Formats: sequence, structure tokens, C-alpha cells
Amino acid sequence: IFCNSISTANDLNYFYKVPKHKLFPVKLGFNNTEYYPTKHNKENFFLIIGRHNPHKNLERVLRAFSLSNTKGHKIVFVGPFDKRYTPKLVKLTKTLNIGHLCEWKGWISDNEKLVLLNQCKALIIASLWEGFGLPALEAMACGTPVIASNQGALPEVVADCGILIDPLDTHSISSAMNEIMDDNMWVDNVRKKGPLRAASFNWLKTASQIEKVIQENH
Repeated sequence: IFCNSISTANDLNYFYKVPKHKLFPVKLGFNNTEYYPTKHNKENFFLIIGRHNPHKNLERVLRAFSLSNTKGHKIVFVGPFDKRYTPKLVKLTKTLNIGHLCEWKGWISDNEKLVLLNQCKALIIASLWEGFGLPALEAMACGTPVIASNQGALPEVVADCGILIDPLDTHSISSAMNEIMDDNMWVDNVRKKGPLRAASFNWLKTASQIEKVIQENH
């Protein structure tokens, strides 16, 4: 069984008792012709990419944003409107008095996504669990810091190119937002390290690993 992360492999072993010798974690990749650093200047917003499902933990992110010291900043949400969840989130922004600081976009073009990933101060992916986390990898490829959950596979992807937070702790999330604002030296360092780390996630390597496992277990 091929798994997109060590975390996924461990879960299959723990929850479904799949023997470890049958589990093969293989890194995913990204298209480096679509995600790369551009000359766009950083702007005062955080970016969130994905659906609005509860496991994405957006309610805590909104509460954390309202607690942070990031005055003059916005959050831009990229992902489809979901009648089950989006209205509740929009209502919460008004309750927290941050509705004017939140922008809700649907799915966007690849080019607009590239621009937003380069312009944002940081990508936030504070999910309760992710099997991999492609948006984090795409942000790193653009030299953009990632505020990422310390759960699931995100620590495997992000490593030291982001700030790992406790997704259940709003203060942990808000502190990470503040840190992005305050530590320019660290942010500049991530701009250099992110693309280098992202380059290690390569589809050719993925295919090569899969081919090797098949040949050895045929």
C-alpha cells in the first residue's frame, strides 16, 4: 500500500492494523513550472486555500486572527462556497467584528493562485489532520512562510520552513501570526529555504520510488 506520508502509514497501521512491512510512504510532488518565487511584493494578508469543512479548523483560525496584533491585515480564503459551513463562518466573522477583514474567493485560476501565494505574508493551514498538505508545499515553492498544524503529515512537509501550531489552541495560532509580523529575518530566511526544500518533493522521484517498490515486491 502506497501512502502519501509517514503519518498516513502510521494511521493505517494503528487504526486498520495493516502490517508496517506492507506500507510504503512516498513523497508527493508539485509542478515547479506553476509554483515558484515571483517579483510580487508582499502584501498585508494571510492566505487560506481549501474547502471550508470543519476539519480545516477555520473557526479557530478566525478567532485567532481576532486576537492577533496584525492590525491592517486581512485573511483571503480561496475555496468553494459550501452552504453547510461557509455561512456559519461568515456569521462568525461579523460576531468577531472582522468581517471587513475577510475576503472570500471561489476557486481561482492557476496564475491568480501563483500571485496570491507570492503576495501573502503567510499561508495558513491549521487543519486538525492532513494526509499531506499540497498547499503548504506550493507556498514553500514560492518562498512563502507557512503557519501549519503540528498534526498529521504537515510537519513532514513544512519542517523548518514554517511555524508549527497546536490547531486546538487559538492562542498558538495567533502567536504564529504575530511572529510572522515581527521576525523579518526569519521570514527572509524562509524565502530562501522554502524553494530549496520544495525541490525535494519531485514527481520524478515519486515515480522512481513507486517503480522500485513494485520491482522489489513483484
